[in-house]
Amino acid sequence: MTSTNATTSKRFRRALLAVVIGAAFTVAGPISAASATPSECDQSGIPDYYQVVNGSSPNLGDRTLQLWNGGAFNYSYARLSPRYSGEQVWVDRSLNGMPSSLPMYPTTEQVNANGGWKQCGPFSSSESSLVMNWNTSQQRHYAVRACARTAILGSFCGNWYIDRS
Repeated sequence: MTSTNATTSKRFRRALLAVVIGAAFTVAGPISAASATPSECDQSGIPDYYQVVNGSSPNLGDRTLQLWNGGAFNYSYARLSPRYSGEQVWVDRSLNGMPSSLPMYPTTEQVNANGGWKQCGPFSSSESSLVMNWNTSQQRHYAVRACARTAILGSFCGNWYIDRS
């Protein structure tokens, strides 16, 4: 099987899985998501198979700040756990698609050099709303990172990540 067919097959399986999961969420009820204006985020409450992005989370000891990516619909969100009263979470997303020459984990300087980013949030909940990490119609892969603000640590973010799968 060629890599093009393997990629197409992988995307088909992801889309099929998302449809099945979406049907399950429709029966079970809507996903609760923080409210945000369209200028802050791209979407909220899209059922999908989300996975933690390894290599994008800072080490916080007994706490975790994670970036989660969808398997079929190309969205990401941040999760802080446990979250305590007054803490906030958000996702930063590049304004422009990232060149294929950049690594999977670009630096902030590289994201700045390619147009900067927008902030989705902050949200006073354990999860942010969704941001698009890959625009399939325009073939643009965006850089995303999870961020949080706590009383002890102040504001901090994980590593930037570009989902090219």
